[in-house]
Amino acid sequence: MVDRLETDLYGPGSADELITERPLERYVTGVLWPAADDTYIEAPDEPESVAAASGEASVDSSVANARLTYPSSVGVTVSVDTNRSTSVAVTPTAARYTPIATVRESGSKRRDTFDWQRTAADLPEIEVDLAASGPQRHLLEGGALELYALVRAPEDAVVTVTVVLRNTQPKPDPSADKDVACWFQAGVSVHTSVPALVDRSKLRTSVPSDSDLASSELLYRNHMVFGAGHGCAIEVQDSDVEGRLCRRVSSTFVPRQDVHRSMAGGSAANLSLPFMATAPRDEVVAELSRLAEDYSTWIAASTASATQDGPAYVPPHLRGVADEHMKQAGIAHSRIKAGIRLLAEDAKAFEAFQLANKAMHMQRSRQDWVRKGAKGDFNLGEQSWRPFQIAFILINLPSLTDDQHEERDVADLLWFPTGGGKTEAYLGLIAYLLLLRRLRDTSVRGVAVIMRYTLRLLTIQQFERAAMLICSLESVRLDNDKRLGDAPFSIGLWVGGGATPNDIATARTNLGKLRNNQEVIEGNPKQIEACPWCGTRLTVDDYQITKVPTDRMTVTCSNRSCDFAGGLPVHIVDTDVYRERPELVIGTVDKFAGMSWRGDIATLFGRLSPTDLGPDLIIQDELHLISGPLGSTVGLFETAVDLAASGIGREGGSEARKPKIVASTATIRRAQDQIRSVFNRQSSLFPPPGLDPDDSFFAQKAPSDQFGTRQYVGVLASGTSHATLMVRTYASLLHSANIIEAATAEDRDPYWTLMGYFNSLRVLGSAYLQVYDDVRARLNLLAKREGRLEGRGIQLSELTSRVENHKIPEALKSLEKSLMSSQVPEDVVLATNMISVGLDVDRLGLMAVMGQPQSSAEYIQATSRVGRQHPGLVVTIFNAARTRDRSHYESFNDFHGALYRAVEATSATPFAARSRDRGLHAVLVSALRMLVPDLRTSAGNVRNESQVVDQVLSLVGNRVAEIDKCLDQDEAPATREELERLLNIWRKAALADADLPYEGKRNSPRSLLIDSSKALEDPDFVYSTSTIPWPTPRSMRDVDAETALRPAPMRKDATLG
Repeated sequence: MVDRLETDLYGPGSADELITERPLERYVTGVLWPAADDTYIEAPDEPESVAAASGEASVDSSVANARLTYPSSVGVTVSVDTNRSTSVAVTPTAARYTPIATVRESGSKRRDTFDWQRTAADLPEIEVDLAASGPQRHLLEGGALELYALVRAPEDAVVTVTVVLRNTQPKPDPSADKDVACWFQAGVSVHTSVPALVDRSKLRTSVPSDSDLASSELLYRNHMVFGAGHGCAIEVQDSDVEGRLCRRVSSTFVPRQDVHRSMAGGSAANLSLPFMATAPRDEVVAELSRLAEDYSTWIAASTASATQDGPAYVPPHLRGVADEHMKQAGIAHSRIKAGIRLLAEDAKAFEAFQLANKAMHMQRSRQDWVRKGAKGDFNLGEQSWRPFQIAFILINLPSLTDDQHEERDVADLLWFPTGGGKTEAYLGLIAYLLLLRRLRDTSVRGVAVIMRYTLRLLTIQQFERAAMLICSLESVRLDNDKRLGDAPFSIGLWVGGGATPNDIATARTNLGKLRNNQEVIEGNPKQIEACPWCGTRLTVDDYQITKVPTDRMTVTCSNRSCDFAGGLPVHIVDTDVYRERPELVIGTVDKFAGMSWRGDIATLFGRLSPTDLGPDLIIQDELHLISGPLGSTVGLFETAVDLAASGIGREGGSEARKPKIVASTATIRRAQDQIRSVFNRQSSLFPPPGLDPDDSFFAQKAPSDQFGTRQYVGVLASGTSHATLMVRTYASLLHSANIIEAATAEDRDPYWTLMGYFNSLRVLGSAYLQVYDDVRARLNLLAKREGRLEGRGIQLSELTSRVENHKIPEALKSLEKSLMSSQVPEDVVLATNMISVGLDVDRLGLMAVMGQPQSSAEYIQATSRVGRQHPGLVVTIFNAARTRDRSHYESFNDFHGALYRAVEATSATPFAARSRDRGLHAVLVSALRMLVPDLRTSAGNVRNESQVVDQVLSLVGNRVAEIDKCLDQDEAPATREELERLLNIWRKAALADADLPYEGKRNSPRSLLIDSSKALEDPDFVYSTSTIPWPTPRSMRDVDAETALRPAPMRKDATLG
């Protein structure tokens, strides 16, 4: 497919091809235009930033309206060790197309036209003398081409030389063919007789002060950069890895880089789920100890290898960084051992662990069975833990078991490449915690775990997976003869954005609409498409409103033989979630802004009675998304979450009691600062990095012959528009998948559906029409060239925030249609960063990225959606009118060869002045409504409260002071002052109005709060918290400052002209 793409864009079809199209119409890259051609391409205005509420990314506008001439040159820069070679040989390549008059017949009609004959230029190999510093010029093809070499002065016997091939022909007359003045398939190759081209990064000997950068410097110390492209990328050949040398660097216009997948590595210990669930305690402990011992052996071997010659050798200036890596690995090993020791000594902990393994065994087996179509009888499989999964669980067992454990205050961050199995690791933690709470007290009730996501797509997908675990836990409970209590385990879905109903009345109304085949835009109660236990498709008739004991919505499975035909243990309506308090709640972070507006949210924190337990575990998935304005707002509200989940106001409770926080990500830098800013916790990364990016013991580079790779390909065309390049690329990829010879349906299927990834909705909207019209036309043209009657058809869809909530599950399911199924698979799916996390469809293997995304983390996350089960292909369509895109293209192999090194640092500043302006009052209201029962219904009752109010103010101030101390800030004094001011305003209002409501009736100014979005509708509204009502967001997505523009009436004395 990639060879075909290169032929379509760069050429040639054959060495002496004869084509019927003009070459400038046929080939769009690798073209050298006449040097005097001053025609320019004007980059279109970049799209405006898309609102954070949509979950779409904006586009870098740094070079909007840049003027770029058509390229007349191409070149490379290399560095040469003059002790090995005193010269370099340069081989230029180029070809011309000459028009040949011909007559074309179509039926009875004849017309005069031209074919174009390719002729490769006979260019000599040119030797560049490295002893002669300065420019060296060589005219070729009678002066129509010039080879220019610039030799720089040597430094420590290393000479840097830039070689450029340039079209020197004058700009042709406007009436003449430009094609004949252009050179095609241009390129240069620089080589030496022995390996002498040196790694250009090897001379760096300083260590960055930033610990994360220093860590990257260590991990990627063996990543080599042998050159740089100018108007092209480079291809390295004949490299000598040990000597950090190569023999040849060539230009390429369609660069390729294989990125190896990661696989779970580690140990020969028996980690099978059935063994862990049933074996005697001493045998389980022995196998887990074997895992810990294997890790200890690896740490010792890695430490020793750092000072020994070989690929693991660490140069002296990086030894301190290597020692810190091994120190952190040692700490992780000690924590694993502590978890094993707990299981060996605590009978209830071990019992909970074994039952959790039994539940996970059911969950994993059911998941595999359902994914395969639930065909035949269900049987338990032989699934095993990956070493990093069970190790992460062991690390967290002590702090989950004992709420006073010193590591309760540590946020454990699970870092593992996308698709590696992070979800299973924290599902195992959930199972252990829920079972342990029941084994300790069968009457315990309330939410034990809160799982939070940022995007609705990811939330709904993960809800389906977690629901399968809850069904498994319920099966375990029923098998254990009331030892786990009479109340069923259950799960709640709690998401914003109008995805689910807020109350039963809305659910009843919308179910009625669905039964009458009416569309439901917001508050769709039908969120589960299939039974998580048996895979049976659920219809709207499986969703019912029952009245026993109170109105609630139940979801049943229509398969009478299903264990959950009587009702699934799921709650989808907000009021059901508040009333039933399911053990596991999965929600979006923005939903927590509702704490200011709804007092009944306190039930999620165990605030129904003083004997209730609060949540013991909060899981934050995709931590890297909690950054920027959203991260700052989440950090503000996290203050209220921490207080609500603490022991304040509980029997025997303590303000020091906190829920354990576990987070996960595949792309993050400076995680310690981010976790401190948002959660005010210490942090610990697992697995700790080793000395090499491809081996941390728990994660290792997967062999390409067994697991395949994800191949990244870059294309850029300076002589045509970005949109045209997209059309050509899409058509080539789609056509190739259709015509691959000797390929079965199974071979073609991973590359049949093309995922098109876009940085903005605006560009995607334009592309939608281009795919529908231009790509179709191009496919017909490609088919016609090969004598086919017509090209491949296109079934086109999109997966963006423009898709209504109720259509998302259906859109996700459509991606699973394959060439082997009876349903027609999608041909092209256009998407934005809505899919960059959580889209888990194993069959997808092909993606085209329209322009380099704003962040490397987004690029890694998005492109990791393909190639999970099969080798993946990602084509990045760079925009020649953007400098950042050109830079990534010219350094394509360098960037993709060390992809994770490029991840940017994230930041959050929850207590900065502007963050406080927007949300500190909401945090104060949220915390007090959650903690004080009398304040849940009436804001006026604040006049009667003092002890808890003063305690909350003190704790918030202390939290900010702790963050200040760790991050070298000074926001605590101003925060305390503002809290006192806000509380005084609230108390004065309550003294004046004892029945002061939180939310006023329509058009009534009498309330403590007013919805920020509604306040903007008032033309006289001024954003301020100096007086009530305080403008307060209902969603954390509404965090950017807004300016409302309205037409003003013309003054009577105004004149026109």
